[in-house]
Amino acid sequence: MPISISAAQNKAIQSGILDKETQGGVAFGTVTNVLEQYAVLFEENLRIVSNEVNNVASGKLLDSFEFQVTNDGNTLLLYLADYFDYTNVGVKGVRSSSNAPSSPYQYKNYGMSQEGRRSIRSYIESGKAKITTVQRQGLRATNREKKQLSLIELKTQTLIYMIKRYGIKATHYLDKIIAMTFKDLGEKLGEAMAKDITYTINTLNKK
Repeated sequence: MPISISAAQNKAIQSGILDKETQGGVAFGTVTNVLEQYAVLFEENLRIVSNEVNNVASGKLLDSFEFQVTNDGNTLLLYLADYFDYTNVGVKGVRSSSNAPSSPYQYKNYGMSQEGRRSIRSYIESGKAKITTVQRQGLRATNREKKQLSLIELKTQTLIYMIKRYGIKATHYLDKIIAMTFKDLGEKLGEAMAKDITYTINTLNKK
């Protein structure tokens, strides 16, 4: 989706925001609408790149995206679930850091929350995780308990163990999204600001 300055200005004019009095003398409605376009573009690229790097296990990260333009219209705030950076820079494992040697994150033990276990199980059930052999190493259940576990539960335990042991590989998906989305941000905001200032000057000259 290309960023349209004309569409942003037309939206600002139709909303009447450009005709409102502001403390600084200029209402940056076009700037605000351009920032909103960038938020939409960011969400589009988030979905595209996340699918490319297979970073859509449960879809919750994509669904967590929200944005806000501050009241002054000059700042765009983007929100994602707080684990968004784990697959970006990776996570070191309990026993190995080879997947993310420079990551600031590291697993300290083999435990996982119930929510996390459900997410891993859903990921396996979706068919995206290819686990054909259940490894016994690291599974702490007794032999009797293992016999009572279903295949999906064994696969879930195996994948959790492997993730915690070896960590999460860095994909740098977020770095790519930011580069794709905001490559021309400065140029477009400069154009939008010029439109708002010009509109204000022309409006004042007509009074």
